[in-house]
Amino acid sequence: MTASDRNDTSYADTPSASTNEFITLVFRLLRIFRYRKRVILSTLYCFLLAGGAYYFLAPRYYQSSAKLLIIEQKIDQLSAVGETDNTGNTMATHRELVMSPVVIKNAIKRLAPEHRVDLHGKVPREWVRTITKGLGANITRKTNIIDVYYRSLDPKAAAAVVNAVIQSYLDFVEKNHKGEASAKIIALTTDREKIERDLDEKQKQLQQTRQSIGHLSTSSEDGIVEPLIQRAIHLNDAFLAAQEKRLDLQVNLASIEESLRNGEDISQQLMGIEESLGRQMLLSAMGMSTQDLQLLSDRQKDLLNVEQMLASLSNDYGPNHPRILELRQRAQNLRQYLSTYHAGADARLDSIGAALPSEVIVRMLEKSVRQAQQRETQLQQSFEHARWEAAKHSKALVDIRMLERNITRGEFRYDEISKQIAAFDASQQQAPISATVIREPLPEDVPVSPQLRLVAITCLMGGALFGGLIAYVQDILDDRFNSPEELSTQLGVPVLSIVRKLDPLPGDGLSGVHTNAMPNAVETEAFRTLRTAISVGADVCDRLLISSSEPGDGKTTISANLSVAFAQAGKRTLVIDADLRRPGFTALVDLKGTPGVADVLASEQSPAITAPPLIQTTEVNGLDVLPVGLRRPNPAELLSSKAFVELLAWADSQYDRVIVDCPPVLAVSDAQIVGQLVDGAILVVRPEKNHRRSVMRAVESFQTSGCRVLGVVANGLSSEAAGYGYGGYGYGYGDEYGHSSELAEAPVADTEISVANSNEEMSFQDLPTGLSVPKRRFETADSNAPTIRPRRAA
Repeated sequence: MTASDRNDTSYADTPSASTNEFITLVFRLLRIFRYRKRVILSTLYCFLLAGGAYYFLAPRYYQSSAKLLIIEQKIDQLSAVGETDNTGNTMATHRELVMSPVVIKNAIKRLAPEHRVDLHGKVPREWVRTITKGLGANITRKTNIIDVYYRSLDPKAAAAVVNAVIQSYLDFVEKNHKGEASAKIIALTTDREKIERDLDEKQKQLQQTRQSIGHLSTSSEDGIVEPLIQRAIHLNDAFLAAQEKRLDLQVNLASIEESLRNGEDISQQLMGIEESLGRQMLLSAMGMSTQDLQLLSDRQKDLLNVEQMLASLSNDYGPNHPRILELRQRAQNLRQYLSTYHAGADARLDSIGAALPSEVIVRMLEKSVRQAQQRETQLQQSFEHARWEAAKHSKALVDIRMLERNITRGEFRYDEISKQIAAFDASQQQAPISATVIREPLPEDVPVSPQLRLVAITCLMGGALFGGLIAYVQDILDDRFNSPEELSTQLGVPVLSIVRKLDPLPGDGLSGVHTNAMPNAVETEAFRTLRTAISVGADVCDRLLISSSEPGDGKTTISANLSVAFAQAGKRTLVIDADLRRPGFTALVDLKGTPGVADVLASEQSPAITAPPLIQTTEVNGLDVLPVGLRRPNPAELLSSKAFVELLAWADSQYDRVIVDCPPVLAVSDAQIVGQLVDGAILVVRPEKNHRRSVMRAVESFQTSGCRVLGVVANGLSSEAAGYGYGGYGYGYGDEYGHSSELAEAPVADTEISVANSNEEMSFQDLPTGLSVPKRRFETADSNAPTIRPRRAA
């Protein structure tokens, strides 16, 4: 198996193991409850009595209820994307509001004196708390409905309280809403009036400022420049132009003077000084007019258009196309005309230089320079004055702009407050929620408390749970078995017999054993019951192991009395003392130091050879003993050897019953080793001495080793032990049982078995209660030579 397979197996086994543990726990609890049912029933009975007393003595409460439909009003019904629904918060808020002290206090004021039943005998400061205890409000799931109810000693009072609470709640919502809106409207109205006064004052300041500076009422947003500022700008532009013109004239004058001193021709420079000499005079001197200049400009434009058309048509037509040839001819004519005109103009310009003396030209230029300087000075003075006025005017304009902005903000704030006031006026007409009573409170004649069914269920469940808890706690605290039933149930095996505490008898050996010395006594009946329980079992139990959980439980006493009882019934019985550590049976029959079990197991020869010489006969007919023998240091190894298996096989072939007396199972492992080789084990328990958990561990130890536990024997019970029925050990026998003359004269074996012949059935009498008795046929044989039945292989 691989590791994964092992993991899968472990995972598969885990739920099963958990289920088994749970089932085991449940069955254990059921066993506890079963055998402590008196405690549970008593607790349940007390709870039922208390519940009955409560039902008949408790005051009757009547309930009245009403339903409120809460609808949230929204001015804007279009919700934004992602807006969360706060309906749950609204419903929870109004539920708390219904039960708030302020609403309840106002509701109490509405109650008539005859409806204040629950307030009688209480001081006024406790009234609100008293009404709150009986008042309740629940939100119906997935609805906008609040269920308001009240419990009272009087049905009419209950309905009146619910009605008063609802009316108080509605009044509170309406009053609170209108009061809040009114307060906000007053505050907003006050702010609006203040803003209006500020606006009036600022408007007056703005008007006065405009009048003081002569400001034209134009908006800066229209892109209009103030006249004073515009005038200063124009004067500055004119001053700059005059200055530029003066500089140009001075440059032209200096250039002509330089040319004249150098004897150069000034005809080319005259074109640059046409304004200085006068444009019309210059054109007249050249034989030209303004019309000639216009004609020259038109011909230049025509030439440009023809060249553009020729370039455009050249992409579509060839060079010899008539249209192309026509345009080329036209362009050539225009170029020739302009060339001829420019040649004539140059000739005429040369003639001007000869016609006008140079002194005239210089004087004209000097005059133009002086005129330009005068204009420049005048413009500069005007500009300085305008700039001063514009600067003064700009400061006033800043104040005007600030006043305009303040007025604009004030007007915006005024409009916003007006809108808010209008909205609050509308909200006064429409409350944030709409509360409607959809079911009126009515008196109910049937009380809601106490309810018989609820009281009964509560008492039954409470009594069962509390009783079960008491039983469980008692089971934990009480570590003793209180009855045969509990002993059997807790261990899972039957109680074969109950033996009371036996008083010591005079005599040595088996003469001090009660079954041998007092065969007809009441104490002896318990061992015959044990013998019968073993004999009538469905399975063959010829090899028996007798042990206990702890030392001192009386296992040796049980072994001795049971072996004598078997011998008295005509069964050849062998007792093997396998307690190699503290041999009790060997000491009882006074065989200490006598070779026995240890010697047989330590011998190298077969037990069939070594055991028969060591068998000790007793005074009881049919009862033999194999003592423990000499002490050995390794008792567990001896009992687990093959020799012990052969010893049991030999004993089983020679005797009807083989009883192995073993040490306590919790003290050493010897009993578990022997338990694997016998037909069954009998555990001796002293209920008044042994702890329950130790006995349970003893049974589990046998079962773990593979040994079948036939049952337990409750030993050493005192007459005061509760739950074990000593009026005949729980089976109906009186203390006078066995003391009549007939029983005294009858043989011991006849009290249990009557043998007819080989074809007749045996009849069993005086069996333990509840024990099934299967009918079996036995082969009869000579009383002195009992028949040896074949055994299965050991």
